[in-house]
Amino acid sequence: MAEKKLPEITKKQIRTQILEKRDALTESQKKAACDIVKEKLLAEPFFIKAKRVLGFMPFGSEIDIKPVLQAALDEGKEVFVPRITTNGFHKEMEFRKIADVDPVHFSFSKYKILEPPADNELYEYNEAEAMMLPARDFMIMPGVAFDMYGKRVGYGGGYYDMFLEDKLTLRIHSIAVCFDCQMIDTEIPEDEGDVRPYKIIHA
Repeated sequence: MAEKKLPEITKKQIRTQILEKRDALTESQKKAACDIVKEKLLAEPFFIKAKRVLGFMPFGSEIDIKPVLQAALDEGKEVFVPRITTNGFHKEMEFRKIADVDPVHFSFSKYKILEPPADNELYEYNEAEAMMLPARDFMIMPGVAFDMYGKRVGYGGGYYDMFLEDKLTLRIHSIAVCFDCQMIDTEIPEDEGDVRPYKIIHA
């Protein structure tokens, strides 16, 4: 008799399980992990060499990288964070330049995520420039869950995958950041168009 194959876990199930674990972290656990991740990011060659950093404003119980973004600004790097735009029924993510990480300079989207003003300078990817200056742009990527192969579960919108799909000359080096509880032993199912980060930093 053939062995019965167990059903594969879905991204939705992974998302639910990991968000529960992440939300249960104490403030002291999160603070300790954020300090470690900050130290690792600031020592990362991709970050050190970058002239432009694409980051994100933390949402909910996400790991807080605002100190890293502030460090980038203090070093004279250009820093950009996401803003979701809508064109009819089509939504996409763009990155707008910031000069400060203080939430007072941002507004909340309908998803309760801090976004920069729409008239801030737009990040524009230039493939020709990226080929000549391959270490110029660096992305710090969020996510819900990651596996040992670098596969990622986001929030389900696919914004990072869509943003990176036409930049697969891999000239934007991306490192994902997360808490240890977001790393899973189960292999994450991967869909066509999913983009893996170069590396995952967790604590």
